[in-house]
Order: sequence, then C-alpha cells, then structure tokens
Amino acid sequence: MNTSAIIMMIISMVFLWGGLILSILHLMKHPEDLDDVLEEVKDQHTL
Repeated sequence: MNTSAIIMMIISMVFLWGGLILSILHLMKHPEDLDDVLEEVKDQHTL
C-alpha cells in the first residue's frame, strides 16, 4: 500500500471507531426509555 492509502485507512478507522465510542458514551449517559420498560418487565417476571 502506498502512503495515501494508509493515511486514508487510518482516517477511516479513527472516524468509525470514534463514532462507535461516542455513541456508546452517549447511550451510557442518556439511556433510552425502552431500557427502563424492559427492566420493569424483567423484574415482574422474576417475582
């Protein structure tokens, strides 16, 4: 691979992995409402 291909590969990997990390952090700070509903249903079935 030449230099420009390696640079583009690194930029693409940083973009994709960075987006994944940011989305995981966002979901950890702001969980979706459906998660709360699923936990309530799970708690009801374990009683």
